[in-house]
Amino acid sequence: MNRYLLLLPAALLLFTTRAGAQSFAAPEPLGGKKAVEWLLDQEQQFPPEALAADLKGDVVVAFKVLADGSIGNLRVQIPLEPACDKEALRLAAMIRWKPASVGGTALDTDHSIAIPFNAKRYRKLHEKTASCPPQSGNMPASTTGDLVADRDLDSLAAPRIKGGLRMLPQYLAENLKYPPEAYRLDIQGKVSIEFVVETSGAVSNLRTLNFLGGGCDDEAMRLARTLCWRPAVKDGQFVRSVMKLDIQFRLDPSRR
Repeated sequence: MNRYLLLLPAALLLFTTRAGAQSFAAPEPLGGKKAVEWLLDQEQQFPPEALAADLKGDVVVAFKVLADGSIGNLRVQIPLEPACDKEALRLAAMIRWKPASVGGTALDTDHSIAIPFNAKRYRKLHEKTASCPPQSGNMPASTTGDLVADRDLDSLAAPRIKGGLRMLPQYLAENLKYPPEAYRLDIQGKVSIEFVVETSGAVSNLRTLNFLGGGCDDEAMRLARTLCWRPAVKDGQFVRSVMKLDIQFRLDPSRR
């Protein structure tokens, strides 16, 4: 498992109001720790010289998570090696956040995170071909890291399956593995998921938007991660964009 560490304030912060004390909820990555681990595994570009030197260590980056979930003042707090420091900043900027809050009110908060670099683990992860093959053609990928809203895109992201978005419901239905617990308890319904389609075509920042139970939520995320995408396009470049999918869990009465 990828080592991932959120560095929280040393003391528990309590905010006092006239109505009494209210506890502080720290900022959290959308999708939680697992979503960050997946993102780092998929998107990390290990600097060649650091890889050759079998480098192992962490870069700690600090930033401010703003009340709208965006981040600002991103910087290296504890360096490791210049090229790794630069890569850590790039990766940290790709993580989406739920802001800190007090009594349900979002607020700006300073935060930090450790980005691990482990040459041996990286080689092991990448012995096989990349999870998503290179995109066809010669369209460049944007290097800004910005998430582009649907209304500003020239074309939406599309799954790299025969028939594209039109055939996506069929692909999901054919590849879904009904969780045994959900089958036993007759759990049926919909799991809505949200994720970022990276310029690599991989899925990141994956999270569920509702809870169905019986293992359906985990299966929905597994299924989403089997897909490779043609990224969204803006001004002749591949860009990052947010996608939402509804994955249906329906039992066939004739097979009960």
